[in-house]
Amino acid sequence: MQIPALYIFLIWSAITAAIFVYVGTSNKNPGELSLPVYKRVRALLFFGLTIAAVAFLWLTLPLMPYPDEGVTPDRVIYVSTKQFAFKMSDQPISREDALNDEVFLSIEPIKAGELIEFRVSTADVTHGFGIFTPQGTVLTQTQSMNGYVNRLRHRFSEPGTYPVLCLEFCGIGHHTMKSQLQVVN
Repeated sequence: MQIPALYIFLIWSAITAAIFVYVGTSNKNPGELSLPVYKRVRALLFFGLTIAAVAFLWLTLPLMPYPDEGVTPDRVIYVSTKQFAFKMSDQPISREDALNDEVFLSIEPIKAGELIEFRVSTADVTHGFGIFTPQGTVLTQTQSMNGYVNRLRHRFSEPGTYPVLCLEFCGIGHHTMKSQLQVVN
């Protein structure tokens, strides 16, 4: 997705630069523009840009990665964060279990293609819940905030080991706050 976005940006930038160059060089011999011509050009520009914006939205909105609100996830994974650890479970995590270092929770591997809803909360300070691709780029993320449950939905298309890192500086041990998700066929 990033390479096509780069090409679109470069093309749009070239068009914008060409318009600026044209306007900058065309005013050497300014002429009077009659009011009817001015209004017609203004209306054409307005409707042209409106049509372009509607077409752009019509083409790109269906590509958004967010599922419909009425879609039930295939699986819910509960995530609780605390300095400097992630706890994940298929069952809700109590605040006491989240804070207790002697309580170890785990989840079964995720099946590729399943719609997963992560319900993310924290037992202490604000954290980030970032899921990375096996190659190391950010796949998706949300904040983990005290007193609030953020819902993050994602469908893993490929099997592999997906690192989970905290994306919000949460203290001196922030760099040690790591986990991973196993996705299988």
